[in-house]
Amino acid sequence: MIDREDNGNALTFLLGIVSGAIVGVVLGILFTPQSGSESRADIRSRTLGLRERARNLGETSNEALRDAIAEGRDAAMRAGQEMQDWIRHTRGDGPHSPAT
Repeated sequence: MIDREDNGNALTFLLGIVSGAIVGVVLGILFTPQSGSESRADIRSRTLGLRERARNLGETSNEALRDAIAEGRDAAMRAGQEMQDWIRHTRGDGPHSPAT
């Protein structure tokens, strides 16, 4: 099961990777000796690649978020049911119990 702290750490890690990639691409382009048209073509190509990576990362993050929400919902339902069972047990609720 994924807990909330793991999700935060994973998101921070992924954002760090994306940020590092962007900075690396920009610095690589700035310090590579080539003509302006070559640099623009290179930027365009790399931007499209980064866009695709970001899209894939977003899809993966959405899937992880949906899974975490489903797990949380299931855990909450189980906890609620266990609490109701415990309350019934401690009250002694049954067909012959007095009404409250």
